[in-house]
Amino acid sequence: MSIAGNVSESVKVFLYLGIALISARLLGEIFERIKLSSIIGELLAGIMLGGPLLGMIGADPKLFIDIDVLKQFSQIGIIILMFIIGLEVNPKSFRRSGKKSSVISLFEVSIALLAGFLSGLFIIKLSVPRALFFGTLFTATSIGVTVRTLNDIGKLNSEEGEILLSTAVLDDFIALLLILIFSSALFPDPNHAWYYSLLIDIGILLAFLFVAIFLLPLILRFLEKHLRIFTNSATSYFSLGMIFGMLALLVYFAEIFGISGAIIAFLFGLFLQRNNVLVGQIKDIFIKMGEGLFLPLFFFGVGATFLIDFSTFPPIILVIIPIAILSKALGTFSGASIMKFTPKQAFKISIGMMPRAEIVLVIAEIGLMEGIFDQSIYSMAVLLVFITIIITPIGLRLVFRDKRKSVKTEYECEDLALDNRSSSIDETN
Repeated sequence: MSIAGNVSESVKVFLYLGIALISARLLGEIFERIKLSSIIGELLAGIMLGGPLLGMIGADPKLFIDIDVLKQFSQIGIIILMFIIGLEVNPKSFRRSGKKSSVISLFEVSIALLAGFLSGLFIIKLSVPRALFFGTLFTATSIGVTVRTLNDIGKLNSEEGEILLSTAVLDDFIALLLILIFSSALFPDPNHAWYYSLLIDIGILLAFLFVAIFLLPLILRFLEKHLRIFTNSATSYFSLGMIFGMLALLVYFAEIFGISGAIIAFLFGLFLQRNNVLVGQIKDIFIKMGEGLFLPLFFFGVGATFLIDFSTFPPIILVIIPIAILSKALGTFSGASIMKFTPKQAFKISIGMMPRAEIVLVIAEIGLMEGIFDQSIYSMAVLLVFITIIITPIGLRLVFRDKRKSVKTEYECEDLALDNRSSSIDETN
């Protein structure tokens, strides 16, 4: 009797998790040791063992891992990361950077949207409505990659780090509103007026945000203050299970309503941090789960889903990818310069705003399912996500390296001065 033949899919999940985690962690460690981002190693692990490389050489893409099964675990990583950032970010610094972030985001989204619209209209030859919807692919930002890199190099709480975080959150909100507006106004439901559908969508969004960032944290504070439900819990890690369960439900219903689960996770953590008892009980555990397990799985999953059908991928599409990257960088640099950031600071912020991931893929999937895009545009979105996820960690480490060097040089100069003084004293004696 064949043992392998009796292994169920539920048991194979352990095989997939083991291969993905070990390969992602090992390659991530190697890339960190050679002064590159561990994200790149985790992506490469997904490419090599998750299917893309195997498919290119003619082997079975599911030889080691069925990524469709593993994807359910990998998505938890970005949710936990954004929740942790929400718990850690200082609300005062977030409010302090609000005006600057708003200006930068408006400039960046406007220029990126215009570049996407013109590219869709003149390069891909889309109709005006489809070209406008295509432009939304250029607007969103994946803050997860930038946040993790800045955290790794100790720059998350720098002035540029605070601006990047708040600007990226605003970007995703604007991108979400653009999707709601364009999908309702440009491609209306024939059974309803476009403004009717738009008002319903915006109403659902506002109601959900109210529950996630105001009502639920308020209820939790009330329960702790009057019933001591978390402080005096009779079961171990009660607060961890409760908060993780609430986070999972919020993300589920957010995605059902077309809202970014990552942004909801961030906002939930941001407004939950005022509950000191809860934060003290869950924060360290969430950090360990995210950094040690689920984030490597997330980036492994991104690498494993890097599949492009080159038979439906016209070469002209490749011209659009640098336009998407450069237009976003130009808009960010312009907005940062207007807000009195130095050219060096503006350049750093521009690098940090380059990555795309979950929201861009959501827009591409909506376009594909609704018949707005074809497979070649979806493949372009996947390639854009992959390229920006790779180049952003490298770029951030390069542009933030100068401060560390200047500090080191300053200390070295102080040591040299002390040595010279010591030498002078010895000669005098």
